[in-house]
Amino acid sequence: MRLDLVLEELLPHPIEAVWRALTEADAISDWLMQTTGFQPIVGARFRLKTQHLSASGWIDAEVLQLEPPWRMTWSWSADGGAASTVTFELAAEGKRTRLRLTHEGEIEPEAGRIVTAGWPGRLERLASMIGKET
Repeated sequence: MRLDLVLEELLPHPIEAVWRALTEADAISDWLMQTTGFQPIVGARFRLKTQHLSASGWIDAEVLQLEPPWRMTWSWSADGGAASTVTFELAAEGKRTRLRLTHEGEIEPEAGRIVTAGWPGRLERLASMIGKET
């Protein structure tokens, strides 16, 4: 199936705090999934531990674009399947930050349903986690 998911959230946190949560491995492990090998460097390959999206339990990912603190794009592939892309775009709005998440590409239908249903909750966890740090 073709995944073309776009979500926007206005977070009550400064852009620097949101960027940290998106680009620090420990933070990603807290709000998204356990990660190994993540570095905020173009070309960095890393893995995300999942219970639902992959028979192997892992999503293989790579940082494709990085424009601190505005934009980051990952390649995202479960079990060697076609890679989709996840893009995080940030825009400061006063002391708040608008986060636009885009997840697009070819994906197995069941994985697509899980991803579509799962991202909103992950973004809620992101906002909650940042709230505890600031």
